[in-house]
Amino acid sequence: MDRILTKFEKLFSIRFSHAAYPNSGSMGGILTPNLLLEPDPTTATFFKKHDIHFRMRADMLLCFVRIKPLEDAPYFRLPNSFSARFFIDLTNPVKANTDTVDTHGKENMYRFRINLRAAANSMSLSGASMGPIVSREATRVFSPGNPGSWTTSSVNLSGHFGVIDIVTEGSSAHRLYTDVNNQHLFYTSANGNENEHLFTIHLNN
Repeated sequence: MDRILTKFEKLFSIRFSHAAYPNSGSMGGILTPNLLLEPDPTTATFFKKHDIHFRMRADMLLCFVRIKPLEDAPYFRLPNSFSARFFIDLTNPVKANTDTVDTHGKENMYRFRINLRAAANSMSLSGASMGPIVSREATRVFSPGNPGSWTTSSVNLSGHFGVIDIVTEGSSAHRLYTDVNNQHLFYTSANGNENEHLFTIHLNN
């Protein structure tokens, strides 16, 4: 019988903590049942194409990518301008213990922007931007007439606690890779960093 071995390696991870839950983050698992994370349609399509998977575990969002059998590099080469977006929502009791600004709600959402080429490694609610966020998917709108016509337009997201935007911009050291040209991943069993988190989001000010 032939056997096919498919290998995955961690691509990046985001840890969540909350001051009202002292053991969140450090011990993990406290916030996990109360955090709802979902990729937007553009990210979901991108992940499927590049065999990237994600899950919540121990208060961390973990993203894994399929790698080549003999090296720690993505099986499907990732684009240079790697980006991903996750919708984030909170359930009670975490939501009830999170002090949001008065303007938060409907189209006014938190945006946690994580640049994988920047030096910052954590962000709180006060450090996130607040306001309308344009969807990355255009909406088709029908205009009646003789004849009628369809157009595409951008719309603002609504109804989420916020979004997490993961981007790769600038010229700083790339945190995804130890070797950018060959896309050798930074988090590997070989360098002992497989359990480290890349970024922390504190769900309080």
